[in-house]
Amino acid sequence: MYQFAGFSKLDFDVFLIPEFHDRMSALRTQVRPKLAMLGDDLAPRLEEITGHPMYPHTASHARRRVNPPDDTWVAFSRSERGYKRYAHFEVGICLDYVFVRFVVKPEGEEDKASLIQYLERQGIGALKLKDPEPIYYYQDDHGQGAENVESLTGQDLSDILKRTALKSRGFTVGLIFDRETPLLRSAEFVTRAHNAIRHLAPLYEGVLETQEVR
Repeated sequence: MYQFAGFSKLDFDVFLIPEFHDRMSALRTQVRPKLAMLGDDLAPRLEEITGHPMYPHTASHARRRVNPPDDTWVAFSRSERGYKRYAHFEVGICLDYVFVRFVVKPEGEEDKASLIQYLERQGIGALKLKDPEPIYYYQDDHGQGAENVESLTGQDLSDILKRTALKSRGFTVGLIFDRETPLLRSAEFVTRAHNAIRHLAPLYEGVLETQEVR
């Protein structure tokens, strides 16, 4: 039985709160506990995909002082100490939708180098991921600049590799569920998120396999 029971309209509407401290307070008291429960429910199931423990880390946004976040998430990484330095998965929420993503942040230099090698070796086929929902490549880790992976070409991959190689850039691929999607309001979303991550997992596996053969 899952702890997570689904997201409500109020969870999405937290991102309509204009004032910094009020939104941060609502995130801490209303949304973050749900993400923590989702993380605890989902992490053991992700171990079935990766073959090793995946530790949940709920975003705290501790460095923010002025602008309130437009989204928040729980991340799953192979490190108990954190996630930003590692290839990881995120399940999060913003005003209009819930997202499930594979992410390598700029801080994850070793995993980013491994991802680039994997993509160079596999070619555009590495991004032809399949899920019942469209999967998108994003130009940043907050869902901007979305491109459906089905439409990506070899030239697109070349551009993605150049962008990812920049010190200030990372890599993000994922999918979204509109806030009106019924399963978001129930524990069934745990299973759906698990399946979405399973369909994104070839990229994660490619990162680790590349490191093993170096």
